[in-house]
Parts: sequence; C-alpha cells; structure tokens
Amino acid sequence: MSYRKGNSKDFIDFPVRRESWQDQPMRRISERISSIAESATLAVDARAKALRAAGRPVIGFGAGEPDFPTPDYIVEAAVEACRDPRSHKYTPAAGQPALREAIAAVSAHPVEPSQVIVTNGGKQGVYQAFAALLDLGDEVLIPAPYWTTYPEAVQLAGGVPVAVNTDESTGYLVSADQLEAARTPRTKLLLMCSPSNPTGAVYSREQLQEIGDWAVEHNLFVVTDEIYQHLVYGDAKFHSFTRR
Repeated sequence: MSYRKGNSKDFIDFPVRRESWQDQPMRRISERISSIAESATLAVDARAKALRAAGRPVIGFGAGEPDFPTPDYIVEAAVEACRDPRSHKYTPAAGQPALREAIAAVSAHPVEPSQVIVTNGGKQGVYQAFAALLDLGDEVLIPAPYWTTYPEAVQLAGGVPVAVNTDESTGYLVSADQLEAARTPRTKLLLMCSPSNPTGAVYSREQLQEIGDWAVEHNLFVVTDEIYQHLVYGDAKFHSFTRR
C-alpha cells in the first residue's frame, strides 16, 4: 500500500497486511479502557438505591453523600449563574478567573490564580494529574487502604499502581521506611491522602515532613489529595503536605 503526502509526488511504502481486517475480531473499546474496573463505590451505591426503590429498608454506606438536600442558597446561586449571559459562552480551559482567584485565596498553600485549574470533580483532577506526570510503566506508590479510583486512574494514564499496605497497628499511616521498601527504579510518584479516604487517618506535621524529605531525596513527584481537610475530629489536626 502506498500513501501520497499532500500533492507531493513522494510516496511512503507501508508493509502490506496479508490478513483481511474482516478476519480480525472487532474490539469495541480500547484495551486500556477495558482493563479499568468498575467503581466499587458506585456499584454498591447503585445496588443500595435499587433495593430501596424495590421497597427494601436499606441504608447505603457506599457513596459519600450528605443526608440532606443541597441548601437553597446554593441552588439559587446556580440558577442565577445559568441566567447570567456571561455564563453562556465558552469557559476558559482552566476555569473562570473569578473562581480561580477565590480558590487561590482559600488554598492551604499560597498559590497564584494562574496556578489553579478547576475540574468537574476529584476524579477528573486526580486523573489529569496522573496523565500529566506519568509515562507508560511509571510506578505510583499508593498507601492502602485507598479510594478505589486511585489505581484505576493510574492505569488509565499508563502507570502501574503499587499498594503500600498499612494496618491498625500504625493507625493506617504509612511511614517513609515502608515507602522506601516499595520504591523501585520505576517509581515516579507518591500519592498521599490526608485525612484518608476510607480510614480517616490524619498525618501529623512531623510525619508529613519525614515523607516529604524522603520524596525530595529520591526526586519523586507527590500528588496530595486533601479534599477531606475539614473532616477532622477529636484531637486530630489537618496539615497540608505542601506546608509540612
């Protein structure tokens, strides 16, 4: 088979495939997408909702949803935003400037609005971070137990998730020594989540400092998921990894 580039007289010859495409099984979606597991959280939540719809007395502990409706003032603000003609145009790829300024103002780490990117949710933000940082085969250390989306997002971006197990003896907190034992020449990134989903474990400033120093020593990227920073109870105190 030959291919003509534009109007040029130059030809590029490609090997001729002997088998017909009709003889090959049709793959409907990519192998990368096929390898991703269904969200266990959403699967449990869907099952609970189906049982409730059938009249069963089920309480769902799958999805992290509030047990009250969205407050009226938030609903009204959304309605007004939809009515505003300024919302009827393409949104800047990184998000509305006013929103990025507001996020920068309340960030746990001093950032400029130009350093803020608005996403549609945590899953999109986590995946885009992995997609920007990982090459095929790069390993990501993930303290376990973990949010079920993490390893799937890593694999979707071409990386390899590596679970670093914790248990009740350490309060489900990972140490720098454990991370070092799991590190290989392919390790490129560490994923941290404090307060943790699903354990609720909160890292102290000293623990974050030790882990951060270890990551810097080995030239690793760190993605820190701090979405639960306001969900701390008792004597626990939230500390941002970026301010360790």
